[in-house]
Amino acid sequence: MKYLSASVPACPGLIKSIYEDFVVEEIPLYPFSGQGDHTLVHIEKSGLSTFEAVRRICLELSFPERDVGVAGLKDARGRTRQWLSFEHCPPERLAALKLPRITVLETSRHNNKLKRGHLAGNRFTVVLRDVAESDVAHALATLEILKRRGVPNWYDTQRFGRRLDSARLGLCLIRNDLEGYFRVLLGDPDREQEPRTFDARKAYEDGELEKALELWPRNANIERMALKAVQETGPGEKALRRVQQKLKLLHVSAAQSLLFNRCLERRFEALDQVWDGDLCEKGNGAKFTVEHAAAEQPRADTFEISPTGPIFGTSMMQPKGREAELEEEVLREAKLTLASFDIGKGLSQNGDRRPFRYRASEVEAGYKDGALTLKFALPKGCYATVLLKEITKDEKVDLTFGQEI
Repeated sequence: MKYLSASVPACPGLIKSIYEDFVVEEIPLYPFSGQGDHTLVHIEKSGLSTFEAVRRICLELSFPERDVGVAGLKDARGRTRQWLSFEHCPPERLAALKLPRITVLETSRHNNKLKRGHLAGNRFTVVLRDVAESDVAHALATLEILKRRGVPNWYDTQRFGRRLDSARLGLCLIRNDLEGYFRVLLGDPDREQEPRTFDARKAYEDGELEKALELWPRNANIERMALKAVQETGPGEKALRRVQQKLKLLHVSAAQSLLFNRCLERRFEALDQVWDGDLCEKGNGAKFTVEHAAAEQPRADTFEISPTGPIFGTSMMQPKGREAELEEEVLREAKLTLASFDIGKGLSQNGDRRPFRYRASEVEAGYKDGALTLKFALPKGCYATVLLKEITKDEKVDLTFGQEI
């Protein structure tokens, strides 16, 4: 991982030592109307992913998970506050919920279901522990650089799954390499650290499918279902249909994220500089093609606009000039074209653009008794961990995965 603040020494510290050290509060995109068929519930959860919190609430209420609206997905490691929507569910039922590690803070009503992306951003309070007082100046110097230039808008490691395999799986789907898809999902043992899972993956790699099924833990539902499908029909289209659609879409999205990171890596030193032909994004999300970079640079310096990179897809807005050449090179090295994203199977992607940097607002820092407390707000879709790693400089993972996939 490249650091925009590489010239500043690290400020080492322990992140997420307890849930209360990483607090996230979702910022709604719009005020709720107070009326309508959808009950909005504001929850606080600790040590649970959004999916797991929804699962537990629905189990308690006998409510179908597919009918729950979620604006954003929150990490399990931390204490987070977010809104969920439940259609035709009385507010009193939600207000009366009493579940371990989930607290209902308030309820409201609205006319529409919450959908992914229906949030303005997130507000964070993060505590770094075991920080030496002499290193606090390094953290503050890093924050000054990020305030001036922006934070690199990397997709961070949590985007790519426990084994960092999600992008590999997505690239297999985009390339229609279904045998490769199942090999990564069920085999590839050399990347596995858990002993029993290693043995299951090794058995699959050796063609011993029955043995692999015996070795996969009972709670490995995704892998076991996929393996049974491969046993019955082979690693092809029929087996792929047995894999959850939302999981396959997640894999394709991870591949798009990886390709964006590769573009960001090439643009890194100039992520805050405007080039002729760039597609820049305004504060309201609108995008335009830059014709005279020198004339637009002052607006970039004040964060009124920012250069964007590709979320590749068949209908993606395309830049011109140097940025177009950069993006074409990334696709060519991945042996893909924009047409590759017409995947079919309900997985095709239109594409989008994503700013190469983001601006942290409401930034505060305080130090006491070895703990550095940071407060900041970020736009939706941006990773707080990227900002924190700029300060601690302890990321060991190459977020572009080199050219290994």
